Amino acid sequence: MTETSGITRATGAAGLPAYEDDAPDSPDAPGASDGGAAFGQRLVTRRGHALGVSALVVATAAFSVPLWGEIHDRVVERIDTASEGAVGIGTSIAWCTSLLANVLTLGLLGVLVGALGAVATRHLPLPGALNTAGGPGDFTRLRRAFTLGWVAFVLAKLTVWTVAGLALGHDVSRAVPTVTHLDAYLPLLPCALLLAARATGSAWPRAAATAASVTAVYATALWLLPS
Repeated sequence: MTETSGITRATGAAGLPAYEDDAPDSPDAPGASDGGAAFGQRLVTRRGHALGVSALVVATAAFSVPLWGEIHDRVVERIDTASEGAVGIGTSIAWCTSLLANVLTLGLLGVLVGALGAVATRHLPLPGALNTAGGPGDFTRLRRAFTLGWVAFVLAKLTVWTVAGLALGHDVSRAVPTVTHLDAYLPLLPCALLLAARATGSAWPRAAATAASVTAVYATALWLLPS
């Protein structure tokens, strides 16, 4: 009975192999023998991906706080005869709606960037070696890695843009909407994607080519969309 129970725990229900997505430190896991790659594999687990998404949501909400004053002023301009309570309710609704829209926009872009990065790494004829030791689940790890790269870009741009604005005495209430603007902070994106590609074990040439191609697609899409 003990032996049977041990086999069940090792193979999982219905005799299927146990799911080891969150156990990249096994000897056969890709990058287990390399310190940097092993760290990257630990980062792109479901837990690491969830932490990254949570950080994106929290940062978006935190950097949207200065937008409250601007929204309040606009509400007062439109319904200046309303009571302060009604103005507060209207401001709350508008701010929450704006936050939800920003979170959904940045989240959707993260999903698209993750998918584009994974497809480019695996299927485009890019230079450099491709680590395919992860098997069928490797695409999921690549997608998570590039999604986390997008999260890193968003956090970096929000921080740098806000700090620069405060240092220069500018209004920083529009920090979150500027994430999707083409400006001088765009080079932060290929840098973040380059680190994400390297974390998955891609060689430097392939990682650089992937980061450049995804950034080019992203910048072209923003340029073509109406402002």
